[in-house]
Amino acid sequence: MTGGLPPRGAAQDFVRPFVITGGRTRAADTSLRMETMVQTVGTPRDDLSFEKARIVDECYEPISIAEIAAELGVALGVAMVIVGDLVDDGCLETTNNDPVEIELSTLTRMIERVRAL
Repeated sequence: MTGGLPPRGAAQDFVRPFVITGGRTRAADTSLRMETMVQTVGTPRDDLSFEKARIVDECYEPISIAEIAAELGVALGVAMVIVGDLVDDGCLETTNNDPVEIELSTLTRMIERVRAL
């Protein structure tokens, strides 16, 4: 158990992703994929929810959405919705949407993080 949170599998695990995404199951930006690299833009805002602030903190260096999901311990779809919101809000920018241009080391790191889920 970390950060005083209840153990995984507790009843709120079923509610929490729904609450985090506001009931949405897909990001508004359909160009986002699990391999999309995102990076923090500018100074973090003070009005972000805990999950959004944590993502912004993780993204000072480019990181894929799949890696964000692994870091936060949330489903990939939840991470995509939250990242999409942050991109729309101007807190994050996509730095590489073409999987052909992603370096092999980045792909290897993404695969390792997804397996960790």
